[in-house]
Amino acid sequence: MPERLILGGFQPFVGKHCETTALKRVLDYHSLSLSEEMLFGLGGGVGFNYWYTKNMPSPFIGTRNGKVAHLLINICRRIGAHAAVFETSSPRRGYEELKGLLRSNEPAIIYCDMVYLPYLALPEMAHFGGHAIVVFGLDEERNEVYIYDRGRYPVKAKIADLAKARGSRFSPFPPRQRLLNVKCPARIGNLQEDIKESIQECCQNMLKPPIKNIGLAGMRKWSSLVTEWPQQFEGVNLLGALMNAFIYIAVAGTGGSAFRSMYAMFLEEASYILNNPALREVAETMLESAKVWSEIASRLLPDSWPSLKRIRELILEKNRIFEEQEPGALAAMVKINAQLEELTGRAVKDLVNCAAFLAHVQESISRCHKIETGAFQRLSASIC
Repeated sequence: MPERLILGGFQPFVGKHCETTALKRVLDYHSLSLSEEMLFGLGGGVGFNYWYTKNMPSPFIGTRNGKVAHLLINICRRIGAHAAVFETSSPRRGYEELKGLLRSNEPAIIYCDMVYLPYLALPEMAHFGGHAIVVFGLDEERNEVYIYDRGRYPVKAKIADLAKARGSRFSPFPPRQRLLNVKCPARIGNLQEDIKESIQECCQNMLKPPIKNIGLAGMRKWSSLVTEWPQQFEGVNLLGALMNAFIYIAVAGTGGSAFRSMYAMFLEEASYILNNPALREVAETMLESAKVWSEIASRLLPDSWPSLKRIRELILEKNRIFEEQEPGALAAMVKINAQLEELTGRAVKDLVNCAAFLAHVQESISRCHKIETGAFQRLSASIC
């Protein structure tokens, strides 16, 4: 017999990062209040990762600390919650696990390949299986699942679409039907030691990374490689490298500026909890870094190249429409997709001589590296 399982009691808000937004919605559902910035900081905070293999059309530029799902596990441990991770290769088992959680009146945090969530209106080449959403209901008779993403209001998808998104095998980060069952505490306890631990973890990752494409060493590597992109990537792949890097920094659930603004707000909040004014000083430096990250993003699609400038404007407008989720949002995003596709050919031709603006990108990355080197050295010293 078809089931109808829909939970209520969620308050609308626009989230910044998909994982911390998802966890905040679950905590809010249980009347536990923490800012999204505090959650992000407790998960390990900012980071950097330059990842490229020969089977990838363009590099992945990661700007937070930790692997997919580890962020939420760390947060839950530090706030006294328990996060049980479920994974399977069986779509049937994945669906039954979801229904079981909803039957027990618990929302589910689920990982999906973004391309297969129709409300995101993404092109086929944009596969990313590390995207977290909250499923708070389903109606089998209507063939619908009810989802909270980062947008202000909930969205719907077909049950089959969700199954496809959960079962995708595309890299990077195939979701493997991953579901997070969060057992919330009755209340949030004292977070002082957990804040210190999370800051130390962030500093360790940035200052002493295990491999050279992570942390500050990874930023230095990207700075050395970015001017070589025209030789490494051709045509549409070069355009894809520029667009993806812009998206990873500016709009892909980073709160803007590669999570640096979020982390600055976390440090500000933490400074009062720990009674540590030095953290406020580092927070100011992190805001300075955030401005340079925004500069890097803008220089990847610069004003001086009209086709690239227009692409940047359209990406930002599409993100705004998605976050606000007003009536007609999907149609408006599909229209923007058509405009972006139309611009692609012209933009690829414009990239024949792009060495000049990539040199500006390199300069901004190097400046950001210098700012963050000082910031994390001071942050590490202030939390000992």
